Amino acid sequence: MAGRLLVAATFALSLLGVVDARPGRKGNYIGIAVANPDVQNAIPHKYIVVYNNTYQDDEIEAHQLSIMHTIKKRNYQTYGEKTGKLLSTHVNQIRLGKMRALVLEADDLMINTIFEDPAVEYIEQDAKVQLNAKLIQGAATTGLGRLSHENAGNRSYVFDSTAGEGITAYVVDTGVRITHQDFQGRAEWAANFVNDVDEDENGHGTHVAGTVAGATYGVAKKSKILAVKVLDKDGSGSNSGVIAGMMFVAEDATRRGLRGKAVMNMSLGGSRSGAVNRAINAIANAGVVPIVAAGNENQDTANTSPGSAELAITVGAIDQTTDERAVFSNFGPIVDIFAPGVNVLSCGIADDTDRVALSGTSMASPHIAGLAAYLMALEGITGITEVSDRIKALARATTARVQNQVPGTTDLIANNGIRL
Repeated sequence: MAGRLLVAATFALSLLGVVDARPGRKGNYIGIAVANPDVQNAIPHKYIVVYNNTYQDDEIEAHQLSIMHTIKKRNYQTYGEKTGKLLSTHVNQIRLGKMRALVLEADDLMINTIFEDPAVEYIEQDAKVQLNAKLIQGAATTGLGRLSHENAGNRSYVFDSTAGEGITAYVVDTGVRITHQDFQGRAEWAANFVNDVDEDENGHGTHVAGTVAGATYGVAKKSKILAVKVLDKDGSGSNSGVIAGMMFVAEDATRRGLRGKAVMNMSLGGSRSGAVNRAINAIANAGVVPIVAAGNENQDTANTSPGSAELAITVGAIDQTTDERAVFSNFGPIVDIFAPGVNVLSCGIADDTDRVALSGTSMASPHIAGLAAYLMALEGITGITEVSDRIKALARATTARVQNQVPGTTDLIANNGIRL
């Protein structure tokens, strides 16, 4: 078992890991007890405390209330030594299915003290996430055509008239320009977990939503769009903000009675996070089908989240004019399917008729979110396993395969079952 450092608040921190002999404690910790010491783009002093789901809710609640009270007093007028900024006294509670967590700011001693409680399963350093779009290029219309044809390069899209009707798509992103004409009044602002500006300041989320369900550019042209903003004008956010967004999706879908009638697209990513992956799995268990981008680092998506989540449909990108894996697309055995991701035309935010072409696994993922919504409406399928299996079965039924693929990665290209 790898060592984990446990330090009480009354002792100085050591630079060496100390073995924790308690059952179930796993990880390698230097200085502070975090499960992701090598995380990229870490947010100093900010942490996600994840609880062991074998504990009763009242036990966890008692621990959380104690921590919240302590943080409120301890962080008052306290500056973080790594940032020189005041530490926040606010603590966010996360409850997503069986997942219980806290999001908070703390000094190193406090984090190690929190970790000592056996109800705490692990603690992650919060980290930045970003959208998975790569380039702005010229106009193109080949993305939809690839979904309904056997061969690459087609510009016509053939689909059943059900077109995703009765299915709701949560777009967890930069927000959505809900007034865009391509949404025909089917888009609604739902929530914001990154700032106080309830609009798409970046354009990425609007582009994604247009590919999911736009009348011109969308796969599921009659589905409803709900905008959940977790990324700012620069396309940046945090793991904790993304988890808060997912908690909202689960609660909102339950409130609206959308179990088995909703999908969630997340065209964003960062370093691998057990907390983000657990939240994705909870979304699937709540009856919402999660579709995520594989990422644009040309690496194994097992190193990223949410791309590595067990119960997500993880989507890589192809150049739909050649069927070659996009040079930026992540790969590996966790990737489930490939979809168009180069020069994809969809909605923009300059005005209510704007359009723009983008490239990235961000653009591939909403093709599959739209396809999932389309198949759920057409065939009456619901859960993540049923939807994922159906998408793969339709892809296998064609002769289309990803070219120049990385060994050990699926070569399946998404198809809606028309196969012209």
